[in-house]
Amino acid sequence: MLCSRCGRRICASCSKPYGDLTLCPSCFRAVVMNIQRPNASSTTRPNSNAQSSSNVKPTTPHRRTIIALLTVSAALIWFNADLLLVWPAFYTIWAGFFPWIIQLGTLSFILGVVLGLVIDLAVVMFALGLRAEAAFIVFPTAIISFFIGGGFLAGLIIAVLTGIFIMMNERVSQTTETQLATR
Repeated sequence: MLCSRCGRRICASCSKPYGDLTLCPSCFRAVVMNIQRPNASSTTRPNSNAQSSSNVKPTTPHRRTIIALLTVSAALIWFNADLLLVWPAFYTIWAGFFPWIIQLGTLSFILGVVLGLVIDLAVVMFALGLRAEAAFIVFPTAIISFFIGGGFLAGLIIAVLTGIFIMMNERVSQTTETQLATR
C-alpha cells in the first residue's frame, strides 16, 4: 500500500483512511491536525523533531485574527482610561453612563492601564500556545474593565467574544487530539 500524499510504503495496519485517501500516520497527523510535516529528504536521517511531531499541538485557526482582536481590545481599554484622566468633558459624559466612575477617580486610569497590560499578557500566552489559560485570563479582565467603561464597551465585547472563540477552538483541537490518540 502507498500513502496517497507522500507515496511512502505503508502496511495495512498502519494506514489511516481519510476520505478517499489512504495516508501514512505522519501524513494523517499533518492533514488532520494542520502540522507541517518535514520534507521527504529530511525524513531519511534520524531527527528528533521529525520523530516527535505527534507531540506538537496543532495551531489554532485564525491565530493572527485572535491576536489582533485581543490587542485591539487592550488598546481600547487603555484609551478609555486615558480619556477619563485627560479629557474632563469625556469624564463627565462617561460618568452619566457609568456613575461609579466618580467614586473611582484616578484609580480608573490605573485600573485601565493594568487591565490593558493583563490582556496583553493573555496575547503573549496565546502566542506561546497556552490557549485555555489565555481565555481564562481574558474573561475576568474584560468583565472588570466594565467598571471603567470596558474600553467604550467595544473592548469588553471584543475580549469576551474572542475568549469564547479561543475556548471553542480549544475544545475542537482537544477532541481531535483524543480521537487520534485512540486510533
